[in-house]
This record gives sequence, structure tokens and C-alpha cells, in this order.
Amino acid sequence: MAINVDNNPSQDNSKKNTSQFIIEKSTGEQASSNNDSNHSAVAFKPWKINFLKPKHQPSGRLVEKRGRINVKRQVPRRWSWYSRDLFTTIMNAPIKTNVIIFFLAFLISWWIFGLLWWMIGIVRGDFTAQHVLWHQIGNYTPCVQNCDGFWDSLLFSIETQTTIGYGVRAVTQKCPEGIILLQLQTIIGYLIDSFALGIFFAKLSQAKYRTKTLITSKQALIATRNGVLNLMIRVGDLRRSPICDVQVHGFLYMDIQTDEGEKLMSQPHLIEFEPSYVHLLTPLVVCHVIDEQSPFYKTGKEALQKAHAELVIFVEGIIESTGQTTQYRTSYKADEILFCKGSYFRNIAKRHDDGRLIIDYSNFDEIVPNEEPN
Repeated sequence: MAINVDNNPSQDNSKKNTSQFIIEKSTGEQASSNNDSNHSAVAFKPWKINFLKPKHQPSGRLVEKRGRINVKRQVPRRWSWYSRDLFTTIMNAPIKTNVIIFFLAFLISWWIFGLLWWMIGIVRGDFTAQHVLWHQIGNYTPCVQNCDGFWDSLLFSIETQTTIGYGVRAVTQKCPEGIILLQLQTIIGYLIDSFALGIFFAKLSQAKYRTKTLITSKQALIATRNGVLNLMIRVGDLRRSPICDVQVHGFLYMDIQTDEGEKLMSQPHLIEFEPSYVHLLTPLVVCHVIDEQSPFYKTGKEALQKAHAELVIFVEGIIESTGQTTQYRTSYKADEILFCKGSYFRNIAKRHDDGRLIIDYSNFDEIVPNEEPN
């Protein structure tokens, strides 16, 4: 008999993988997932748009189940600090914020230089009726050919910065100030283009997206294995292309009080797993031996809840295809740690008739009970 250990569906409605994953080098990836969704009545509220801060449901976790760090930092003059590292600030911003920033950067630069081209024409008198007539008969050379007003100046600004070059409007040799402005706009346009290209390329190639196909069991299990009490967590990789040099470790964050009465919030205690360096060709159950050196030694669920304990797991490795280092994070609250002596994770691997190994990820989170919870 097997039990599904998701005792808290109201807290995390995470995806449940329901397909089988066949390890075979000659075929493509055969992993897919079905989303479990909860349908509820929709309450219509006033539409509020916040482009800088994505909406997240508040929770009492240090690290969300999907890896987001849930620590609010109240920093005086925060933007003065963030502006010193502008590239990282923009990189950490949501993608919609980046789109808006560069959309405004292009739009504002076009209008500013369009206004400057128009002002040059006003100062030189290129838009007067007399000079327009002289230009038509070839007796006057304006700063910009075929530019008769503000909208023509704006179009010329866009054509210059985007290097469209329709061939209708052009700067003449009789306008040195126009030549200087042309050089300035070209340089600024290249800077905006290169900065936007660098930001979007860096965001799309971030190694953190590789962790979307790394999974861990919904609950941690404290049980005996070979007669030794262990904290066990199952780790798996849904992709065929493996992550190299995978290292698994964790920290147990707890509120403690010193002998002097000082209260320390969320103090970390290192949790070492065996094996610590793994290769996720198949899902693996990593174990932390609970001995006298372990923070779990002689600690029950009630004590963990009282101390606001949270077990944070880190899975780090190198992406084979890019060589980038990636880190997967998740966490377990006290009520997500199952105390069940003698239980174990259900075996999800079996041999195919042709010798291939088949992994059934639909049972990835299931635990086989051996005794009553203890």
C-alpha cells in the first residue's frame, strides 16, 4: 500500500508529473506534465498594474517551493545602492520591466533627436516659404533634404537611428551642426541597441531556467534505512541531457535563544547528505544521517514548528550543453517533514524487456509506509 505524502495541498499546488521517462540515447525526451488547477470564483477588483514588482502570495517561508527567496529587505536609499550596479538591477527586473525600459529608451531618443533636427531647421530658416521655394529651384541648400517640418524631422530621426535609409531625406554638406548631430545620434543609437541586445540575451540564456526540469519530493522523510535513522529526500532530473558535478546540501534554519537570552532568528545549521556529489541519470534518494552531530537529533515535529524551522535544499551543478553553473532551491516546513519509522520512497524504476530502464515519475512523491507515524 502506498500513500501520497502531499498533506498540504492548500499551500502548494505544484505540478505533478504523470508520464514515464525512458532512458535511451537514441530517442528524444519523453517527459511531460499535467497541471493540476483549482477553479474558484473570480472576484472582480479594481485593476492595478505594477510593472516593477511581480505579484506573489505571501508565505512564512524563507525560500519558496519554486526557489524564490522570500526575504523582504528594507534598505534605506535602496535605489542609490542599486544604481551603482545598474546592469544587475536591470537583469534582476522582470522581463516586462525590461521591455518597457527599452521601449521608452528608443521612443524618447527618437523624439529628442527629432526635436533637435527640427530646431536646427528652425534656426537656419529651412522651413520658411522663401527658402523652400529657393530650394525647389536649386538656389538654396537646407540642412536636411526634403525635410519641411517637425514630422519630417521626426521621421528623419527614426530613419537615422535605425539605419533604415529610405533615400528621401539626407544631411547635406552645407550643415556642419547637422553632421555633428548625426554622429551623436548614431553613437547613442548603437549604445542603446547593444545594451538592449546584451540584456535580453543574458536573460534568455540564464542558467536558472535549467532548474525548471529539476524536481524534489514534495515532502522530506525521516525514517530508518538499514537500521540507521535518516532524513531522506528524492531528487530527479526530467531531461535526458544531464547536469554534471551535481552537489546536494541543505541548511536547517531555526529560531534559537542563547544562554544570555539573545534571540537569533533563522539561524542556519548545515545539513550534509550522502551521497553529496551525484549524477542524476536516474532519480536518487539522498540521505542525511541523524546522529548526535545532526540538528535533527532528539528533535520532534512540535519542536521544529515551535522554532519556525525550515529545511532549505540546494542542488547545484554544471549544465552540460553550456558549461554554466545552475542552482536549484526548495524548502520544507516542519509540517512537510514526515516522521514515519521504517517507511521509504516507492520504487519508480523498472526494467523494460529490451533492458532499458524506465522511470515512472507519476509515483515520484509517494511513500510506502512500514509502520505508523512515530
